[in-house]
Amino acid sequence: MIEIKAIMNSGIEEIMNFKTACCLRLFDMNLEIHLRNNGSEEVRLFGYFDLEGDKGCRRVGALFPPGPYLMKPGDLKALYCQMDDNVWAAHGSLTFYDIEGKRYSSLINEQRPKPPQKGTTDGHNQIY
Repeated sequence: MIEIKAIMNSGIEEIMNFKTACCLRLFDMNLEIHLRNNGSEEVRLFGYFDLEGDKGCRRVGALFPPGPYLMKPGDLKALYCQMDDNVWAAHGSLTFYDIEGKRYSSLINEQRPKPPQKGTTDGHNQIY
């Protein structure tokens, strides 16, 4: 099983540009994705993922480092790419695929309860 954790607007661009000084530059890298193989077998993932939402699917293949990715049991890999905030907000899940056709998905932009608005009720009390 592949565990996926996505971190939008991470500070990886500044970190990588500092560590590499004048060599490698990663411009506009604001999405960081951590993949962990929690299973007991190797998994080979393709070097792209799909963002899925109510309005369809968008494939993202410009990942650093480029794939495919061989994930041995217990392996952790970090991937990076540029992601527009509006594109990210319009989707609800992120899915990677292995060479056997299995899907590994994670929810993104989970719905969090919004604070009650003035003049509404919470089911029991009027909010002022």
